[in-house]
Amino acid sequence: MLRLFILLCLLAICSCSIRSAPRYTADSKDSDSESVVRELKERRRASPSRLARVVEGYLGVPYRWGGTTRAGMDCSAFVRTIFRKTYGIELPRTTKQIYRVGRTVSRRQDLKPGDLVFFKNTSSGPGVSHVGIYLSKGSFAHVGVSTGATITPLDHPYFHRRYVGARRVER
Repeated sequence: MLRLFILLCLLAICSCSIRSAPRYTADSKDSDSESVVRELKERRRASPSRLARVVEGYLGVPYRWGGTTRAGMDCSAFVRTIFRKTYGIELPRTTKQIYRVGRTVSRRQDLKPGDLVFFKNTSSGPGVSHVGIYLSKGSFAHVGVSTGATITPLDHPYFHRRYVGARRVER
């Protein structure tokens, strides 16, 4: 009986210190909320150097089909993670779904840092099968089956032949 009383007292004390999660909106008065809102606004205008820093933090992550963590991820999970951490934008889960987001960038010479670049593996069926993020100077970041997260030139013979196109997601 005494144990039950002590347990109930502890629960009552602990529940008094539980606060609801803060709401992060532009009109929030809490300084923590303001800093989160400010961070999200800054991400929308993220510089190419921020993109490069975020990508650098993921280089070497191994490839794992369907994986979504640093223990292993596939190309679409990599792109989603980099986009979320760089720009605060949530992309769909699969390469084919991501390919429908944003607007087409018609010419390779018009690519800008943060544009999504798409490829097709001839044995993977119809449509796109690989996605990466254009960085600059003709290079893109992606997760390859044999390389893990890496940076590769767009004119690499393997990718040059399989390039499908690019999309720009408005930020």
